[in-house]
Amino acid sequence: MRNKRLDVLRCVAVLLVIIHHAGISSFFTQFGWTGVDLFFVLSGFLISGLLFSEYKRRRSIHFKRFFIRRGLKIYPAFYLFLFLTWLVSFFYFHLTAPVQYYLHDIFFVMNYEHGVWDHTWTLAIEEHFYIFLPIFLILLVRFSRNREDPFRAIPWASVVIATTCLALRAYSIFVGTPNFKMAYISSHERMDSLFFGVLLGYLFHFRPGVLQRLSQPLRNRLTIAVASGALLSSAYLLPRDNRFFAVFGYSFVYLGFGGVLLLSLFVHGILQKGLAIVAERIGSAFSYVGMYSYSIYLWHGPTGAWLPGLVRRTFHMQENHYIRFGIYVGGSLFIGIMMSKLVEYPILRLRDRLFPTSTIVAVQVEIPVPLHGLANAGLTSSEK
Repeated sequence: MRNKRLDVLRCVAVLLVIIHHAGISSFFTQFGWTGVDLFFVLSGFLISGLLFSEYKRRRSIHFKRFFIRRGLKIYPAFYLFLFLTWLVSFFYFHLTAPVQYYLHDIFFVMNYEHGVWDHTWTLAIEEHFYIFLPIFLILLVRFSRNREDPFRAIPWASVVIATTCLALRAYSIFVGTPNFKMAYISSHERMDSLFFGVLLGYLFHFRPGVLQRLSQPLRNRLTIAVASGALLSSAYLLPRDNRFFAVFGYSFVYLGFGGVLLLSLFVHGILQKGLAIVAERIGSAFSYVGMYSYSIYLWHGPTGAWLPGLVRRTFHMQENHYIRFGIYVGGSLFIGIMMSKLVEYPILRLRDRLFPTSTIVAVQVEIPVPLHGLANAGLTSSEK
């Protein structure tokens, strides 16, 4: 099962990044990069949810099986992306990146060493997270005496990881020459964003009453909404090369998106019938795009670099920022969705035949009116 609201958030994340890289709007130029942090929080929530659900079914976590399934999700689409863009670069533009750049991408260290495409550094952080998280959870299972919930240390671990990342970012910024890039793209300084999603996933699966008490009163939901907006606004008000923001701002951003995630999961039935129908249709369109967000994210880089110029030369069009923007955004969505349908999803179907997973256990959160809908339907973390 897929949760449409989470797919909507995926769509928002990838659109933020696409428009940010277009450089056509001062707002999105300043704020759009936060889409990657929304991806990080969602990844932490969803990937931990897969592992938590597996533990509840089997009372164990199978690292090898998890990593094979993750690999079949990530590697084929990414490595084909590298190969096809190399073909175009070499045979059409007669250019190619140094071999070591490709090796950095192949081994997912392109957030520490230069890769072929600038935007793929986020995949390296997520790949490191896919290795770290199951090992960490397996250790908790092994050393915990509580078979029902061996993950009780996760809230404390999240505090330790958040504090450690803050300290490491402070070291990068205040010791010697400020290294704003390292504070932004290194795994050891950004893992807190993903692990905050893990914390929310743990509460969702093992302590739903905590989230219920947090989200049920209207004043709490309003407080979460206002606080999330205030935290996220820091990304617009302060640049990434501001020392205060480079240390604390990334924490503000993932906390803000954590609030957005909570509201998306727990707030239901607040619109009148007519508005609800419109919102449902818009949400369905966004969730459709969100289903293909991985391939869209991969291909938006070369699409922006190559497609507008190709269209301009082919149709002898004059340079126009708005036409270029439309070609870039529309082309990114179209190419990403097509590549997802041609590559990503066929491999996922093969993966599910070779390495099937049991039906994911839905976590029901009994919340009375006005937050209706959850108690009857339950919520299932769809696989990223």
